[in-house]
This record gives sequence, C-alpha cells and structure tokens, in this order.
Amino acid sequence: MNIFPLKINNLNYSVNENTILKDIHLTCEKNTLTIIAGNNGSGKSTLLKILHGLIKVPINTVRWGDYSTSNIKINQSMVFQTPILLNRTTYDNLAYVTKKKNITEKFYVEKIIEKLNIKIISDINAKYLSGGERQKVAIAMSIIGSPKVIFMDEPTSQLDPAYKNEIENIIVDLSNNGVKIFLTSHDISQIRRIGKEIIFLDKGKLIYHDCIEKFFKDKHCDLVNNYINYG
Repeated sequence: MNIFPLKINNLNYSVNENTILKDIHLTCEKNTLTIIAGNNGSGKSTLLKILHGLIKVPINTVRWGDYSTSNIKINQSMVFQTPILLNRTTYDNLAYVTKKKNITEKFYVEKIIEKLNIKIISDINAKYLSGGERQKVAIAMSIIGSPKVIFMDEPTSQLDPAYKNEIENIIVDLSNNGVKIFLTSHDISQIRRIGKEIIFLDKGKLIYHDCIEKFFKDKHCDLVNNYINYG
C-alpha cells in the first residue's frame, strides 16, 4: 500500500467559532522526518491529530496517496507528550498492544524490548518509571505492528538532556529505516538536529513548508526570525 504523497486540501478547523486551522494546503512527497513547528497556539497539535484521524474533517481534505485517513489507520500510531500507559509492567503494556493488533508471532514483545533497549525496565510497573522511561515505552508501543507513519506530539519536551538525546536517536533511527515521522516541536535546536522537512504554522495558517536546510537559510518575516533566534 503506497500512502504517499500526503495531500492536504483546503483544511479548515474551528471550535466554537474559534479558528484553529485556516486554509491549509500542502503536499508531503518524501518519506522523511517532518517537523511541525510554530509558537504556542499555532495549531501544531491539532494538525497532528487531524492527520492521525483523532479529529474528523471532510473526507477529501486529507488524502494519503489514494486513501483516506480512516483507510490507513492500521498503518499509523501516535506518541503523546504525556505517555498513556496502563497500570501494568512495561512487558504487559507491550503485550496488550500486541494482542490488540492480533500479532501472534512468538517472542514478538521480547524483540520490541530488545530493539528499544528497555529490558531493564520490562518487569517494572509503568507508574514507577521516570518520564524518559515512560516515553521509551510509549515509543516501543507505537512501533508494534510496523506502522508506516508515527505521529509524535513534543515527545521530548519534558525530558532531561540525556533522555532527550536517547529519544532523538530512536526517532532518527526509525526515520532512517523507512518510518514516516511527523513530530511537533518548539525546540529550535532539536529542529536543527533531527528535522528534514518543516511545516511552520502561525495562528492556524501555514506560513512555511520546505526542507530544514532551506528553512535556516531563507529570509523570513520577524515572527519566524524571532522563533529561530530565540526558540
């Protein structure tokens, strides 16, 4: 199933007459690591949730290749800023998702644990894990079933530098191995380090969409310049 390019056509979204996203048109051709950036309230998380189908929009507004978002739901997963884990061990959290996705491969959970290097916490209840450990478990859960697309909503914003670096390395590795990543971030240093493509929003409007390298070379309005210099 070829789900690219992603095409967004005339995306508008409002809540109680409050415009969140306005007149968004874009095409993402490449299977690469795309950063969705912008100041607080720009619509980053809302766009992410729309792409994942958590927020419903008219069916032809978002198209993945020849498919609608609902058609490719099985090929997507999402990692939230605050991980959503069951009150169970790391192993049991992974086993739960594996069962939900009808994966019967023997030792599948063990392979995921090894891939994310989380064996040391596999028998620990999620409520006792640190923020960085919880985020690693959330990412481990997100890759179960080998999704083509993973959405990540500021996955490192609450982590210390060591865990931030570790999570970034995992994200880059996933991207390098063919997983399309959409990641919201307000961390300009992180955007420089790992981003390949950027979607920049301001007050719900798309004001820039191109590769990261070009983003940091182009001339911009004061808003974007301030973001780059002080973000």
